[in-house]
Amino acid sequence: MTHLKPTRPILWALSFALLGSMSLTLTHAEQDAETGAEAVDSEIVVARLTYDDGKSAVCFADQFLTTYARETEQNVRRGYVQVALDSDDLFEYPFVVFSGQEAFELSDKEKKNLKRYIERGGFVLASAGCSNNAWARSFEAVFTELFGEDQLVGLDPKHALFHTVYDIDHIDVRRPGGRTPIQAMTTDGRVRVLYSPLGLNDTGNAGADCCCCGGSEIKNARLINVNALGYALTR
Repeated sequence: MTHLKPTRPILWALSFALLGSMSLTLTHAEQDAETGAEAVDSEIVVARLTYDDGKSAVCFADQFLTTYARETEQNVRRGYVQVALDSDDLFEYPFVVFSGQEAFELSDKEKKNLKRYIERGGFVLASAGCSNNAWARSFEAVFTELFGEDQLVGLDPKHALFHTVYDIDHIDVRRPGGRTPIQAMTTDGRVRVLYSPLGLNDTGNAGADCCCCGGSEIKNARLINVNALGYALTR
């Protein structure tokens, strides 16, 4: 059962959000030191990756950003910033969405950046758009190349990530059976990558550019994505 009542109290300051970005780059820290800006005035910005000559997510709704802002009363940009995986700008964002609906190949620079981003503390929310098997195979192949086999494992529903903003004790899959719906890579006790081969798209909120998705999508994806953002910004 999924409890829709958010976990309380939520007393997170936006300084937690900046911890993630400071572990990736000194840009924000330097700016704050110069201007004396308070962390609470900063905006949480989530990036959507482009890769393999412009491929990107089409059906990954950003509704979870609005939900997160409402539940935590934090300053969150409603909508993604698009960033290229091979760009140094990647390291400005502590949380990125990596998704798509077709097979792909990453360049050497893209692979290097992805590995470095994760190792330096960035959080990747990865999902096969509309349960696309070709995308899932490509992602898993790249991940195995970069980190070795057996790094992505099923995440126990008791894990803190599922109880950060909402209490979620059940992954509501449209067509149960088959692949493990939620997998994660954990380093030093912290989830670095949250991955679903079935789709965390939240297709119903994805807009006019996305319709008619099939496959075993995750029906409570929005709540899981909210929790993933909360987890990434506070750990």
